Amino acid sequence: MPSTVEIDTVRQLIKPGYRVFVQAGIGEPRDLITALSGGPDHPGQTDDAAVEYLTVSIPGINAALAPLTMHRGAHLCSTFMHAGLDAGATHRPIRFLPLHYRDTSRFLEAGERFDVAVIQVAPPDTEGFCSLGISVDFVPAILDKCDCIIAEVNSQMPAPVSSPRIPLSAIHYRVDVDHPLPCSEPAVPGATELAIARNVADLIDDGSCIQIGIGKLPGCILKHLAGHRRLGLHSGLLSDGVRELIEADVVTGECKSVDRGRHVTGMAWGSSAFYDWIQRHPDIVFQPVDYTHDLRILASIDQFISINSVLEVDLYGQANAETINGRQVSASGGLVDFARGARASRGGKSIIALPATAMRGRKSRIVAGLSSPITTLCRADVDYVVTEYGHAALFGQCTEARAQLLVDIAAPDYRDELWHAWENR
Repeated sequence: MPSTVEIDTVRQLIKPGYRVFVQAGIGEPRDLITALSGGPDHPGQTDDAAVEYLTVSIPGINAALAPLTMHRGAHLCSTFMHAGLDAGATHRPIRFLPLHYRDTSRFLEAGERFDVAVIQVAPPDTEGFCSLGISVDFVPAILDKCDCIIAEVNSQMPAPVSSPRIPLSAIHYRVDVDHPLPCSEPAVPGATELAIARNVADLIDDGSCIQIGIGKLPGCILKHLAGHRRLGLHSGLLSDGVRELIEADVVTGECKSVDRGRHVTGMAWGSSAFYDWIQRHPDIVFQPVDYTHDLRILASIDQFISINSVLEVDLYGQANAETINGRQVSASGGLVDFARGARASRGGKSIIALPATAMRGRKSRIVAGLSSPITTLCRADVDYVVTEYGHAALFGQCTEARAQLLVDIAAPDYRDELWHAWENR
C-alpha cells in the first residue's frame, strides 16, 4: 500500500539525474507540481545530473508546469509548446519533442524507463482501485515504465464507471488533496465563428461520427449540429458542447461501426457541472491515446469526420498548426492522427476550419506560402478547408484548381494578391 506523505516533503523524493513523467491535461497534479517547483535547488544538482521532467502540456488547459523550468538543475521536455508553458522558461529553455499524439504514446511505451511518475487519481473505491477520472490520455502508457508512482489523490476528481482504474497498491506515495479541476469559461462566438460553423455543419451528413477540438469555434460548430441526427463521437477531448447534443438525441452513436452507442474520448474539459453530468453517463467511455488516436481504430469507423483548426493554409493545401514566423507556438498534437484516420475511413472527411484572417484582418490565413518550414499536414491530407466565406473541396483537384478554390474562400481584400503570387510562382 502507498505511503501517505505531506505535500512539502514530495520534492525530497526526486533525486538528481531522475527522469520524471508529469501528467498534464485535466489530470495535471497542480499541488504536486507546485511542491516540485518551489524551494532551493537540490544540493549537487548540476546540468549533468539534472532532473528531466517530461510532459504533454495542452494549450489553454495547462499552465502549472512552467515553474518547473525556474530552478537550476531541471529540464522540462514537452510535446507541446504554448504561451502558458513558455512563460516560465526564463531560466531553462523548454525542450520540445515534435511528436504526433499516437507517436507520443508509442514513444512513452517503447522508450526509456522513468524513475518517477507524478499523476492525479480519484480516491480509491471499495475494491481498492483508483480511477484515472476524466483525464486518461498517456497515463496507462507509463504505468509499467516507471519505478515509482507519486499520486495526487483528489477528492474532487470524478470517477466515471467507464474510466480505467489502477490498484491503490500500485501507487508508492499518495498525497491527499481537495481542489477543483481546471474548468473552461463559456466563450461567446462572433459573426466569423457563426459563419464558419454553418459552413462546416453543411459538410456533415447524418449518421457521421465526428472528432472535434475545444475552444470558441469548436463549441460554435457543435451548436450548429443541433439539426442533425444519429451522430457519433470519437475524440481526444469532449467539451460542454456535446452535452446538449447527447441530451437532445442528436448524438446517439447508433450508426457507429465501432463502439456503437458509446461516446469515446480521452479527456473531458468544461464546466464543473459538465464533470458532474459525465459521471451519470456510462455511455461516455474514456480510453488512452493508443486507442483514441490509433489509425487502425479511426479507419474502421465509417463516416469518420475530423474537424480541426490550424494557423494557416497555403495555396497548395498544406497546413501549418505549429509555428508563427518560425516560433514554435503549438504542436501537431492529434491533428495529423485524426486527419489521416478520417481519410482512411469509408465515407470519412478531413476538415480544416479557420478564420480567413488574423490580427483583426491585417493578415490573411490563406497564404501563398507557409511562414515556416514546419508543415503539420501535407496537401494530400486535407479534404476540405472552411472559412467564413465558404469551403474549398480539395480532394481530387489538380494544383491549379486547388489554388483557385482556396483563393475563393480567402478574405476578399487578399484574393487578388494571393492569385498574383500564385501566378508568379
